[in-house]
Amino acid sequence: MELKEAIKNRRSIKQYIDTHVEDERVVRAIDLATYSPNHGMREPWRLNWVKKDRLEDYARAFANIAFKNNDAKINKHIESTQLLAGILIVIGPRDRRQKEHLEDVLAIGGFMQTLCLALYEEGVGSCIKTQPPLLNPELSRHLGCNDDEMIYGAVYLTAQTEAEFKVRKNNQLISEY
Repeated sequence: MELKEAIKNRRSIKQYIDTHVEDERVVRAIDLATYSPNHGMREPWRLNWVKKDRLEDYARAFANIAFKNNDAKINKHIESTQLLAGILIVIGPRDRRQKEHLEDVLAIGGFMQTLCLALYEEGVGSCIKTQPPLLNPELSRHLGCNDDEMIYGAVYLTAQTEAEFKVRKNNQLISEY
């Protein structure tokens, strides 16, 4: 697959259907994504892979934070999350220095986008999530984050289904100085 094709055609897949993905495909995509450019080879990311058989546990921990005291929403979230093939939780440093933090955010964002392109090439659907509960210290502890780390986002592993092509809206991208 050509890079241009992958960039233009990859879409976030939010139609969750019960699916399984071979570990090898995910591992190959992760390995490729680690070549994502990042400042000074900081490579400030690590992943916590929630595999299919642990999705219910993760979904329950997430939902108890996101939908506290709302059993209907908790159960609905657990049910829909279990349809995924897995979730890759992206963890990185919590750096209080402004420049270093910005470099980490940009590097991790680039890594996550590259990972989604690599997953697409492997025939795996994906969707990046940055929900507020991911910033909750209780969830961070549950997922094994160290005190100097934070969760930057999650990549949902989905079936590679067709998604509507959307024409880009930003046609005033370049201005001259």
